[in-house]
Amino acid sequence: MQLKTNTVHGIQILRHLYKQQGEDRVINIAKAVGITSPLATRIMARLRPGGYVTAAPGQRGYCTLGRPAAEISFYDVVVALEGESCTCHCMESNRECERRRQCKTYKFLQTLQSNMIKAMQGTSIADLV
Repeated sequence: MQLKTNTVHGIQILRHLYKQQGEDRVINIAKAVGITSPLATRIMARLRPGGYVTAAPGQRGYCTLGRPAAEISFYDVVVALEGESCTCHCMESNRECERRRQCKTYKFLQTLQSNMIKAMQGTSIADLV
């Protein structure tokens, strides 16, 4: 599994907001993360529906954490920015494989995915600072 670049930026944005006591201007956030303000704005727009960030539009352009950093898991951010993902195409919920029950590869991948999700769910933004 390889995280998309914007997902890593999203984690960095949330970490930055946490370090700034949960509030900063978009231009400062973008500079701290090393991306452009428009890209930071697009990423935060994807984080807003889940309540991970809020934005005060206008001249000041402040953004804040939408909830405490300890309540935002790494997994929350991955799902918000990438959607649910599987380690292999055969594990997608809409796919049915007739060999799934006896396939040792499937069982291994299922365990791998489960462990990855547990690790991401068990790690909050606050843990990463």
